[in-house]
Amino acid sequence: MKALTFLLLITLTFILSQSPSSAQEIMRAEIVKVDFYPSGAKFTFSVEPSGQDGSFNAEIPGAFSAETVKAANPENVYGDIQARQFTRTRWIPEELEALNSQLEKQRTLVNSLLARKNALEQTLTLLKNSNPDKSKPEVIITFITDAQALRLKTENDLVSLNSDLTREQEKLRVLTAELDSKRPANDRSYILVTGQAKGTVYIEAFTDSASWGPKYTLNLDSHTGNIGVKMYVRAFQKTGLNYTGKMTLHTKTPDERITTPELYPLKVGIKPREEVIAANSMVSLSRNNNQFKSARRMAMREESETLEDVTNYDEAVAAPSMIQRVSVNETLADRTLNIEGTLSGDGTERDFEVIMNDLTLKGKIIITLIPEHRNNAWIVASMDENNEHLIPGQAELRVDNHTSGKIYLDEYGKNGTGQKEIPFGYADQITVKKTSLVGKTGVSWFSGVFTSGYKLEITNGTKDDHLITLKDRLPIPTDEKIKLDVKRIEPREKERDRENRLTWEINVPAGATVPVIVDYTLSYPSGEELQYTNGTE
Repeated sequence: MKALTFLLLITLTFILSQSPSSAQEIMRAEIVKVDFYPSGAKFTFSVEPSGQDGSFNAEIPGAFSAETVKAANPENVYGDIQARQFTRTRWIPEELEALNSQLEKQRTLVNSLLARKNALEQTLTLLKNSNPDKSKPEVIITFITDAQALRLKTENDLVSLNSDLTREQEKLRVLTAELDSKRPANDRSYILVTGQAKGTVYIEAFTDSASWGPKYTLNLDSHTGNIGVKMYVRAFQKTGLNYTGKMTLHTKTPDERITTPELYPLKVGIKPREEVIAANSMVSLSRNNNQFKSARRMAMREESETLEDVTNYDEAVAAPSMIQRVSVNETLADRTLNIEGTLSGDGTERDFEVIMNDLTLKGKIIITLIPEHRNNAWIVASMDENNEHLIPGQAELRVDNHTSGKIYLDEYGKNGTGQKEIPFGYADQITVKKTSLVGKTGVSWFSGVFTSGYKLEITNGTKDDHLITLKDRLPIPTDEKIKLDVKRIEPREKERDRENRLTWEINVPAGATVPVIVDYTLSYPSGEELQYTNGTE
């Protein structure tokens, strides 16, 4: 017995030595600064020593990684700080206590209804298995009458109860889903940070449960070509800790591991002859397939550069906090924005509207028609690069304050690319109709001649005159036996590139239709057939 008591005392002493509880008070660290990254955030906490020897015990939520905990001012710390992770019952932050209480009441109600349902079902089972005493005929009728009445009442009660139960279970499901969506990440653990210091200690810790990103509203003035820019910062964090104060937004997430880049040597050798023979034998089989794939890629690429029509913006910006004037602070390795505001720790996304030096982009409107793709014109804003930065992000596009679509805005400003073009959707009232001219094939003793061409009719259905950029093409002979002879292009094209792509700039008056004629012939050896292929391969 004494041996068992001694063993229990040793075990208890070991457990207490491993527990975070001690005579020294465990304090909740206070947030003083937050650095947001495209993925994750670094929180800086302040901790005051509470022991006479300068020791401190501080607790931070399990949403942070213990491996990332370090002192931001190590000169104030004696030795190293320790960060250990402990398990606990699920933590409910203060702002979620009301929702959790409502959920528990709903769970109790559902359990009560389930208990009543079980009782009614057991009653029906007993009634089904009960039999009257056949030795007493005088009670059989009474038994049957009472049993039928009781069974009818029980079944009616069960039907009503099932309806109530279904409704209350749905409420429970909704409350559970809401609470689960707002629970802090890793809420069954916490991190205890301990050490000794002389004065205030600032502790940094990183969490993956946070993010931020820019969003824009770009409004194109179709009369001036100017683009009004509104920028929104969308941020969230799900640590369970509410925060109000300054936030630094970084455009780059710190690399976990950086190595020195190395350029490896390029080696060249002779390919084995059998591989060359095998590769050549596949060329003729794959050529048509490659040409088809190339044409498909070109079509998909050009289509992806346009916008699908939308009637509303399905990612409407939430009510932003007060508008803040910000600027981009640039270093060699990063760019940052500084804002102020409040973020709930339950993962709720919040939008902050910011002003970047009253930013207006100076642009030129290009109305482009490409009949090979669609009959409607594209509205494109072309701009010279300037000194303003637009951080890459999602953008809602508007033309004269009317929503036209969405786009992902790439890097803009100071990147040396010269021109930047942003598509703003389609001009439905400016159209083009393409009609093939009547083709005819003539055959001589030595060659075939194919006469072809097309007519384009540009219609401006708006109330204003417009300069229209029209793009189409002539065929490119890929065989020296084929000769292209252009008979007529009216009006003359402004540009014809090496791949026979034609570009016109045509003034089309309001309500008018302007024709364009392209007439050409192709000569080729008699007995051959022409084959057309889209693409560059």
